Amino acid sequence: MMRRAVVAFALCAGFAGTGCVSVSHVQTADTLGAGKFQFAIEPGVGGAAVIGDSETGSGGIYYPHIDLAARFGVTERVDLGVRFGSSLAELQSKFLLTSPDDPNMAISVAPSVMGVFLGSDDDTVGSYVNVALPVLVGFKTAGGSELVLGPRVSATRISGGSSTESAAVNLLSVGASVGYALRVTEGFRLMPEVGISVPVIGEFNTTDSESELGAGFNGGFIQFKLGFLFGRGRPINRDTRVYVNNADSNDVDI
Repeated sequence: MMRRAVVAFALCAGFAGTGCVSVSHVQTADTLGAGKFQFAIEPGVGGAAVIGDSETGSGGIYYPHIDLAARFGVTERVDLGVRFGSSLAELQSKFLLTSPDDPNMAISVAPSVMGVFLGSDDDTVGSYVNVALPVLVGFKTAGGSELVLGPRVSATRISGGSSTESAAVNLLSVGASVGYALRVTEGFRLMPEVGISVPVIGEFNTTDSESELGAGFNGGFIQFKLGFLFGRGRPINRDTRVYVNNADSNDVDI
């Protein structure tokens, strides 16, 4: 009975903990550029759902989600940053794979790690760690905006226990996001984004049991955010071929 209770606790902690992670990125695929700084406010809403059959039933929850983020351009191709709030504390990085001067596309990898450690006076402790590896693909417009696609894979570990018992959950999830960073002014972008994440493999263990591997969780997480991005970032680098062809046009860039 105790074993089942501990496993149930670990599963619930895993479900709730994974829901705290921001499954959206709310940033462009392009880096900021050396010496550039960006501050972001990211309000939104998240949801978690489990889809069952006629016997087990289905269920879901929705919750408000807000984060603050700060990012700095270390080099032309590398950004480092932090994000905190509903996503707890997260360390971010971004490495641009394409040329910084490409006027049409940016492709980058943006690994991040976040977590929290909790303890109490009665020796009960718990920890939560999530490592994500998204690939950001950005399609630039002539007006400096960017459509961003973000497939990702993430690994999550949730553990808890006391001096006599412990339990742990390890999850491997896949997901994706799509967002549009609208350049409103030179120093401000508005970025709505939707992201999803689905656990595909899980491993569960307790002090008095062997590891149990599971798959097919019939559920997942969805998140919508509206990012307010403050900072100049990289200047617009228009495709000169398009610019020359449209030089006599009256069209306005967006």
